[in-house]
Amino acid sequence: MEELMYYVWQQRLFSAIHTLDNTPLEIIHPGLRNLDAGPDFFNAKIKIGDIMWAGNVEMHVKASDWLRHHHQDDNAYNSVILHVVMEADTDIRRPSGDAIQTVVMHIPDHITARYRELLSEGKNLFCAIRCQHLLPSVPPMIVHDWLSALATQRMLVKADRVKDLILQNHESWQEAFYVILSRSLGTGINSDAFERLARSLPYAFLLKHLDDPLQVRALLLGQAGLIPESEQRLLDEYRFLRAKFQLKPMSPSDWKRAKRRPQASPENRLEALAQILSSHRELFSEVLDAHDIGQLQRPFLLPRLIGRQTVNSIIINAIIPIMLSYGQWSADSDLCDRAMTLLESLPAEANRYIDYWSQVGLKSNNAFDTQALLQLYREYCEPHKCINCRIGCWLIKETAKRI
Repeated sequence: MEELMYYVWQQRLFSAIHTLDNTPLEIIHPGLRNLDAGPDFFNAKIKIGDIMWAGNVEMHVKASDWLRHHHQDDNAYNSVILHVVMEADTDIRRPSGDAIQTVVMHIPDHITARYRELLSEGKNLFCAIRCQHLLPSVPPMIVHDWLSALATQRMLVKADRVKDLILQNHESWQEAFYVILSRSLGTGINSDAFERLARSLPYAFLLKHLDDPLQVRALLLGQAGLIPESEQRLLDEYRFLRAKFQLKPMSPSDWKRAKRRPQASPENRLEALAQILSSHRELFSEVLDAHDIGQLQRPFLLPRLIGRQTVNSIIINAIIPIMLSYGQWSADSDLCDRAMTLLESLPAEANRYIDYWSQVGLKSNNAFDTQALLQLYREYCEPHKCINCRIGCWLIKETAKRI
């Protein structure tokens, strides 16, 4: 309920607000929402009676939550000029003994009803999408602008993960690219295992042997613990290279196989990775120089090993993020723009989430759209953050206008 209070305060949707002694209160500026530790709003400006106040605002459902959260022992709350509550069940004072101005917020019933409607439980797999029956009433421009922001938000989160890899690998872009490319080949079920493999077998080791495809295969399959006993030559090569680089291989039990197509088996994906790395020594540069989807797809399309749908997934989860991250790092705005344009050039992804969004009226034309809808579901619908979603906020605000 506090999330609703924050929104109502920012949008000034309450019916009336007075101090406990019935003094009128005017909000000049609601302040800036604080998402870290400390008071809920910074630098608010309010007028109580004839006196102007400037400072921080704290909100609770009950006034006694101030004590329950131990704010009385935290100096960060000494600057609070106003305590906004829905129930004033106790008197709150500063350590000096001075009372903190407290007001009771009265949220109109129709706004509370709409908020609870958005948070109500459903009966199917997609019950997290609380507003599905209300979506037709939302202006297309609101939805379009929000989805554009969400797609960008999702890809920037992926790009930030690349930045973390860069910091871990002493700004080695090839090493970071190798790790994120390997992870993308795991396609969900084995993503973590592929990343562990890449971290345990640095690209710098592979780079020394890229001219010998057999040794690249031996390193990848051997380090994964997946060389068949019948492949004696491959085993011998790995034993030699393992000793050379002092490697500790993974266990075959680290790999998951439930409900996987033969083409998606760990062995096939590792064979594909070996071919890609051996055939494209300057793969990172090729990726950065690509100007169309065909150029991006070409190094990864391998008959019988990797199909077009998997390649597109690799582009979404590895290539576009590395292009964005490198573009930000090198201050190359053209590269960043090209990365997002390439995302729009990819076909829409096919999965149960996208199918359901289509059923409720949000259709996807390309991968930019599907990434936006995945971000909407996972970051807002599933955790029930309707009050942080532009669609949810519009529905609540529009309800307030119509009543």
